[in-house]
Amino acid sequence: MESVLRYILRWPSVERLIIAYAWFWPLLEVMHFVGIVLLVGIVGMFDLRLMGFAKEIPISSLRRLLPWAVFGSVLTFTSGLLFVTGVYANVEIHAYIILMNNTYLQLKLLFLGILGLNLAAFYVTGVSREVDELGVGQDTPTMAKVIGGVSLFFWLATVYVGRLIVWGKFTEGLTP
Repeated sequence: MESVLRYILRWPSVERLIIAYAWFWPLLEVMHFVGIVLLVGIVGMFDLRLMGFAKEIPISSLRRLLPWAVFGSVLTFTSGLLFVTGVYANVEIHAYIILMNNTYLQLKLLFLGILGLNLAAFYVTGVSREVDELGVGQDTPTMAKVIGGVSLFFWLATVYVGRLIVWGKFTEGLTP
């Protein structure tokens, strides 16, 4: 398993791009930031509405913004994957070592998993159909409030631990 992960997590072509072009890593940073803004901004507003705030905004109006949140998730996933696979070019530590030793990266991946389960609960339990039928001023069901609160908390926690990844202790006593 380790050899498979080591192979998957090291892309020399990405490393060469990062080494050859000084603008490539900052471009990834901008992509990641814009993706986070779109994803967490839009999903955060949707979550707040689920939690019972801004009842004057129809949920259908917020739903129309969700394709932009999906675009944001594509940007963050793509840039995040390139960060991980190209990290060796910056710090000469294999991504596998970082994945196995960086608690913040592990927490971020855990939180993203929880968010995926929360999203599945939103659709599988039928809460999504219930909130689709709500009009302006109508309150959301309790389960929608819980799902919205869990989502907002874990998106903010994901962004927070994501910022801490570079401060994780993944270099002490380790070799590339």
